[in-house]
Amino acid sequence: MGSVGLDCAFCKHQSNVEWPNLKRNYACDLHGVSLAKELGSNGYKEGEWFCSAFSDNGAANPKAKKEFESILSELTPKVLYGAYGSDNQLKEIPFVEL
Repeated sequence: MGSVGLDCAFCKHQSNVEWPNLKRNYACDLHGVSLAKELGSNGYKEGEWFCSAFSDNGAANPKAKKEFESILSELTPKVLYGAYGSDNQLKEIPFVEL
């Protein structure tokens, strides 16, 4: 599978950006939640993740940003969405589970 081009790594609210993130302190400054669930055991991101408050830091794919804007009204706040869910649906992780 190719890249979706929309991810917390492209959001201006990400913090503790160090790769590999072996301290597992990768987080979202806006929501004050851990994003360690996005990391594999090697400290690198697994998959592409975003929430309804995604704000491009200049690195997001323009086509992906346009698609995000078209579905934004359907996204639930305080939910982490992941690309490549079953049946081509988004994976969902409520922030309370982070």
